[in-house]
Amino acid sequence: MREKLTKLWKDYSLEWRTKVEWPALPQLFSTTVAVLVGSLLLAIVIGLIDLIFSTVMRGLYSIF
Repeated sequence: MREKLTKLWKDYSLEWRTKVEWPALPQLFSTTVAVLVGSLLLAIVIGLIDLIFSTVMRGLYSIF
């Protein structure tokens, strides 16, 4: 069992070092900024939808 785990660990580490293509630092930075901007825009849109929905619901509740 221990030999299997050792072989598995060696195979994983070899694959991480040789087969995985890691992004360059500028590409990593640009994709990180894109994810942050996209997340912020999505949060703003969801916040606006929530604000509109709560305003409409308060208006409806005040009628009844």
